[in-house]
Amino acid sequence: MSKPALFIKTRCQPGKRDEVRRLWEQHLKPRVQDGDTQDAYFYCYDLQDPNTFYIFELYASQDAMEANSKAPWFWEYMQAAGPLLDGQPEVGMTTAVWGKGIPV
Repeated sequence: MSKPALFIKTRCQPGKRDEVRRLWEQHLKPRVQDGDTQDAYFYCYDLQDPNTFYIFELYASQDAMEANSKAPWFWEYMQAAGPLLDGQPEVGMTTAVWGKGIPV
């Protein structure tokens, strides 16, 4: 069975990317580390744009992805980080059909 995945591109206000990362580390990183809903998670800086970062999330199931997006701690992070962002994040919802190192 294929697993749902998200590709998220986020642009920050100029010079605010590290501040947004600190909020992510405070609000989301502990949930990712301690949780079992995501089989893979990557937080990446864009090498060409110092105000952009990407997140890749591979979920154990569709239910896990939906529950994660409705969790109150996610919205607490978005409320804190929102003023530091340059628009809404671009979210690509996908189905993983092949991967190296992690069964999909």
